[in-house]
Amino acid sequence: MPSWCASGRRFVDLHAHSAVSDGQFSPADVVAMADQLKLAAIALTDHDTVDGLAEARRSAAQFPDLRFAAGIEVSAEPPSGTLHILGLGIDAEAASLVDMLATLQKGRRERNPKIVAKLQALGLAITMDDVSAVAREAGGTDDIISRGHIAEALRRGGHVRDRQQAFDLYIAAGGPAYVGRQRLSPADSIAAIHAAGGLAFLAHPPQLKCDNNAQLDRIVHNLVEAGLDGIEAYCSDCTAEQTRHCIDLARQYELFLIGGSDFHGAVKPDVRMGHPRTPAAVIPDELADRLFR
Repeated sequence: MPSWCASGRRFVDLHAHSAVSDGQFSPADVVAMADQLKLAAIALTDHDTVDGLAEARRSAAQFPDLRFAAGIEVSAEPPSGTLHILGLGIDAEAASLVDMLATLQKGRRERNPKIVAKLQALGLAITMDDVSAVAREAGGTDDIISRGHIAEALRRGGHVRDRQQAFDLYIAAGGPAYVGRQRLSPADSIAAIHAAGGLAFLAHPPQLKCDNNAQLDRIVHNLVEAGLDGIEAYCSDCTAEQTRHCIDLARQYELFLIGGSDFHGAVKPDVRMGHPRTPAAVIPDELADRLFR
């Protein structure tokens, strides 16, 4: 066991969301849940916002056996599927991060009314006020409205059975109400994370929707050339075979390994904090020094 994990706790979860973006629980509650589960470390990685990090850090200070990593999850232009990059160990006040988030949040603000307009054109009674109410009730703001909030507004309006049906019928990529949004290139996303003192990790590789391992290998190669530091080999989307392949890629490119659940609470009812099990032992002391500060 690495020396940073002196508590004897055996597992970490370095990918979790709060109500500040599209999760269910407050940042403080997310951290408290991690301690209740006897995790060695937790990272808060809300989408396109760092607004929950101060609260999460204050909460973490109450739990001496739990290490905390300040993080973020950003969407980058994907070569296929969905490309998310985790920034861990970041300085939330860094100018590079502030500038990147302003761009990403502007893209959200411009996209969401277009989605709602498409839904209205399909005959569904939904307004941006309905969507904003969902975000605010969850503890978020109008700056970080996601398709998940739109899906919940559709559910509350009786238009769909649940959030997943909203995606399946209307707002998933290729759906009749889908609208893309502005994203940065992977290189620019990674550079902004580095300039904020953080490390950049490829999140949930299966969401890239690669047809085969060779396609994933090419994507990882290109991300490494752009400065990628690590890969989330242990993730709730990964099969055992996919995890093994990601571990092989990490060895090939000398990348750090991490793992996380992508916990959201009831928003993703099949995803539990701390699962899949990511051994604390995969986080070497040199990485822990960069993440847990």
